[in-house]
Amino acid sequence: MPKVVFMIDGWFMRKRIYELKSFLYDGKNIRNYCLNLLKPNEEIYRIFYYDTKPLEKRGHNPVTKKAVDFSKTKVAEDQFKLFESIKRTPNFALRLGETVWENNSWAINDSKLKALLSQSITVGDLTEHDVKPIISQKAVDMKMGLDITLIAIKRLADKLIIITGDSDVVPVLKLARQEGMMVGLDCLGKNVRPVLKEHIDFLCKPQNKTIIGFK
Repeated sequence: MPKVVFMIDGWFMRKRIYELKSFLYDGKNIRNYCLNLLKPNEEIYRIFYYDTKPLEKRGHNPVTKKAVDFSKTKVAEDQFKLFESIKRTPNFALRLGETVWENNSWAINDSKLKALLSQSITVGDLTEHDVKPIISQKAVDMKMGLDITLIAIKRLADKLIIITGDSDVVPVLKLARQEGMMVGLDCLGKNVRPVLKEHIDFLCKPQNKTIIGFK
């Protein structure tokens, strides 16, 4: 049977599924979603899930000056629970990069920033929920690129389905196709840059479209 490998941009998929409110986002349901993308004669080789660890630093909210332990926030707790569920789910390989707090800086939420610039509110109207730390992901793209390259060159799978909206993966998708893999893209109904669609063989959606929330 043809083997299919899934590569999931965890940040992208988690955000999109939360937006669509499609299903409880855990290892079991992510796997079920992937299974629904398979054709009857195909089997999973592995599901590679790429994400970053939650921010585990401490800081002070610039609005309230209150101390914040980011490892104890609900966002961090939910992320740790997600990773544990993925570790317990068959066929998964969890790949974690690092979360970096850029210069310990904070950003104002877009809506509040626009209100400030239009002078409809003042700085005194901001709350602790209107700011967030400026963070970035490190090593995630590199890990994904290395995995795809290895699988393609060693011919460990016949087809690659990548769930992402990031066009930075285009070079490694080109390599996979050059090595003979079929490459499919699932962008979860999101508009993506044309260059990303240019270097795939097909767009895919689940057979059971009700589980994702778009037509």
